[in-house]
Amino acid sequence: MSGILLVERSTTLNHLLRRTLDAAGLPVRAEIGNYLEALDHLRRIGSSAGGDPPYSLAIVGAPARPTREYQALLEFTRDSPAAPATLLMAHEESAEVRKWVAATLRGRFLLWSQFSRIPNSVIELAPDDFSADAAAAESVERIRILFVDDSRSVCLAYSDMLERNGYAVDVAASITEADKLAAENHYDLVVVDYFLPDGSGDELCKRLSEREDPPILAVITGSYREDIIRRCLQAGASECMFKNEARELFLARIRTLARTIEMRRSAEMEREQLDGILGSVGDGVFGVDGDGRISFVNPTGLRLLGYGDDNDLVGLLAQAAIHPQESPRSSPLSRAYADGVAVHQIETMFRRRDGSGIPVEYTVLPLASNRRTPGAVVVFRDIAERRTAERLRWELSHDPLTGLPNARHLRQRLIGELARLRDNGGYSALIHVEIDRDDAHSPPRGDELLRTVAHALAHRLREGDVLARGEGDSFLLLLTQVQVDNIDVLVESFQRLLSEREYSVGDSRHRIFARVGAELLSPRTTSADEALAAARAAIRSFAPAVASAADAGNPAEATMTTPTATTTFEATTAVSAPSERLRVALEQARFVILVQPLVATRDLPVAPAQIPEGIGWQSARNSDSPLFFVQLRMVGKGGQLILPRAFIPLAERVGMVQRIDLWAVNSLLLQLANPANRATPLGLVIRLSPATLADPESLESIERSIVNTGVSADRLLFEIRDNPELANLPAALHFITRLHAIGCRFVLNGSDAESGLMPHLRAQRLPGDFVRIDRSVVQRVASQAHDREVVSSIVQLAHSLGMGVLAGEVDDEETMLALRTAGVDYVQGKHLGEGRLSKRVDFASLMKPA
Repeated sequence: MSGILLVERSTTLNHLLRRTLDAAGLPVRAEIGNYLEALDHLRRIGSSAGGDPPYSLAIVGAPARPTREYQALLEFTRDSPAAPATLLMAHEESAEVRKWVAATLRGRFLLWSQFSRIPNSVIELAPDDFSADAAAAESVERIRILFVDDSRSVCLAYSDMLERNGYAVDVAASITEADKLAAENHYDLVVVDYFLPDGSGDELCKRLSEREDPPILAVITGSYREDIIRRCLQAGASECMFKNEARELFLARIRTLARTIEMRRSAEMEREQLDGILGSVGDGVFGVDGDGRISFVNPTGLRLLGYGDDNDLVGLLAQAAIHPQESPRSSPLSRAYADGVAVHQIETMFRRRDGSGIPVEYTVLPLASNRRTPGAVVVFRDIAERRTAERLRWELSHDPLTGLPNARHLRQRLIGELARLRDNGGYSALIHVEIDRDDAHSPPRGDELLRTVAHALAHRLREGDVLARGEGDSFLLLLTQVQVDNIDVLVESFQRLLSEREYSVGDSRHRIFARVGAELLSPRTTSADEALAAARAAIRSFAPAVASAADAGNPAEATMTTPTATTTFEATTAVSAPSERLRVALEQARFVILVQPLVATRDLPVAPAQIPEGIGWQSARNSDSPLFFVQLRMVGKGGQLILPRAFIPLAERVGMVQRIDLWAVNSLLLQLANPANRATPLGLVIRLSPATLADPESLESIERSIVNTGVSADRLLFEIRDNPELANLPAALHFITRLHAIGCRFVLNGSDAESGLMPHLRAQRLPGDFVRIDRSVVQRVASQAHDREVVSSIVQLAHSLGMGVLAGEVDDEETMLALRTAGVDYVQGKHLGEGRLSKRVDFASLMKPA
C-alpha cells in the first residue's frame, strides 16, 4: 500500500505532523530528516522499474533559510514525473514558494499555522489513495444542543429549525430528564425554558454550571420579567432569549453562542497541541505569571530539575524554587519577569529538587498583553556536558599556568599562516623567547616570572598575532604581515620590553633575563617544524657571540643580523628602542603629508579616452567642495619616502601610532587655519588607526586642536577600517559620536560594508558620510562580474543611508568606467592626479576659476 513520506528536519514539527496524520488515519510510510537524503531516495525509487510507487504523497517542511539541498528537492518534485504529489509546509509564504506553487501541477502549499487542514489537503492531492473518511478528524464536529421545554410542540419546532441549520439536537421535557441526558452525553449548548414542571430554569442552569467541563447555558422564556433574567444570569446562563421574538433573531443568538463554542474548542485543541509540543521538545520550559510564580513546567523541565510531578512546582515562586542563589533585584531572570524584557542565552545555575545545582543556559520570553506583562516563558537547557567538552578542548590547546595557547595550538596556526603566505605572498615572523632563571628559584617564583612575561608579551600583539607558551621557560610569537626591513626592530622591541620589566616574589623585586630569536617566514618556508627549529636554533647559535661581545665591552656588537634574516638579542644589550626611533623621527620632522585629489565621477568626461592625465587637480576648480586624500610618508635617512605599511605596524606594536596620527591631524589643521585656506571649502580625508579611535586622550587632543585653530570640523574626514571588532569597542563608538557631533565626517573603509561598523553606526543613528571600497575589490571590478555586483550592492546600501562612495587606486580606463557605471561618487588614482606635498599646495589659488 502506498503511504506518505515525511521530510522535516525539526523533531518537534515532525512529531506534530505524525500525530496529526495518525489521528486522521493517514499512513506514514517513511520519515527522512535530510533534504539531500530525501532527494536521493526519491530518485532511486523513481528509477526502479515495476511495482506500485511506495509513496502517494510527500510532505516537505521548508527550512527557515533555503539551502541548495532543499531547492534541489523542490525542483525534483516540480519537474520529475516520478515524484509523488507534494504538500509543502512553511511558516510563511515566500516568493520562492509562490513560484513553486505556480509551476507544479501536483503540489500544494500550507502554512504551519493551518496544520489542522493537513488531512483534507492530503486527500485532495491524492483522492484515489486515501479515503475521505480519514479527514473526519480534521472536520469540526457538529455542535450538540440540548433543548429543554415541557411543550412537545415547542421542542419539535425549535429542534427541527436547529437541525436544518446544521446543529445536532436532543430534547428534554423536565429538569430530571435533562439532568440524565447531560450525565450520559456531552453537550456544547443547553437551551432551557424557565418554567418547567419540576422546577425553574435557573435551578437547572446552576446544576449544569457546577459540572466539570460545563456547557454554555441559555434560557428561553415567554416573559420579560427582570427578576427572571437576573436569576438566570446569576445561575450561570450566558444568554436570555424569548419565544415570541423572530426566528432569525433566535438563530443569530445561537450562531453567536456557537462561535464562542468553536473558539473554546480551538483553544482546547491548541492547548493540547502545545502540551504535545512542550512534551516533545528537548529543552526544559516553565512559565511564570506576573508575580513570578510558576504556572507550568514541561516534562523535560521536570526531569532536568529532578521533579516527578508539576504539582510540586506550580504556584511556587520561581526565584525561591529554581534560582534562589540569584539576587531578586539584580537577577536577569527576576528583572525579565517584572519588566517584560526578553533575555537570551545567559548561563547560570538552577537548583534541583535535591538541592544540587545544574548549569543551564536560559532564554526568557515575556508574554505581553495590552501593554501589560501577565508573565513569561523560560526556556533552559543543561550545559554540563558542553562545559565539560569545552573545558577539555581548552585544556588540550592551552597552558594552565599562563592561560595562553600551547605549542600544539601555535603549530596549527603556523601551518595555516604558511599556507596563506604561499597563496597571497608577503612575510610573517616567528619569535622565540627563552627565559633565563636560576635553577635554585622556588616554583612560586618561577610561576610568577612566567605569568609576568606572558602578560607583558600579550599586550604587544596585534589582531591576527598569536602568543603561545612553549616548552619549559619559552614563549612563541607568530607575527603576521611584517616587513623584511623591520624584523630586527621587532625583535629589539620585544627584547627591550622584557628587559624593562620586573616581577615580585614576596617583598623583593627581580629583573627578567631573556633571549629572543626570530625566523622570517616567507612563501619559500617549507614547513612549520622547520620554522620552529630555526627560531629555536637562532638563540642557541647566537648566544656565545652575544656573550663575547658583551664581555669585550662592546654592547653595540651584541646586536647583529645573521645572513638568514634570523636575529637574537641579550636582555642586557644596549639598543635603541623602536619607540625612540619613531620619537626622533617626529621631533626631526621626518614625516611629510601628501594630498591626492578625489575626482567626482560626475565631473569626468563621458568618453574615458578624453580623460587627460592629472584631471583631478584641474577639476578642483569646478567642484563646490573638492575632496583630497591625505597620504602620510616617513622620510628615510637617504631622503627616500617610506610607505606607511613599513612603519605603521611597528608604531602600533610599540604604542607610537597615536602620536603619529595626532601629528598628522594637527599639521592639517594648522594648514587649513591659514587665512587663505580658511575660507576655501575643501575636505581632507585622513586615515586613523584603531588604536587612536580607542584612545580617549587622542579624542580630547583632536577636539582641542579643532577648537584652538578655529577650523570648521567638517573639513576633516576621518577614514576608519570597517570591521566588527572595532564596532564592539565602546571607546571607538564614543570617538565617532563625539567628533560627528561637532561636524567631523567619517569614511568607512571596507569591501563588505554590511558586516562591519556600518550596522552599528546605523543602529545609533550616526551613519558615516562615505564608504571607501577596498582596493582588492577595485582591482578586480573590471574583470570580475562578482566584484561588480559587490560594488553595486555597496553603492545601493550607502546611497540608501545618505552616504557617498569612494574608490581608490583607479589607474585604468576600464576600472574607472566600471566604477562610474556602478554609481561610485568619487575615484582616486595616479592617472587622475599624483600626490603632492600638502605644504606646497595653495588650495585657495587652486580652486579659483580659470
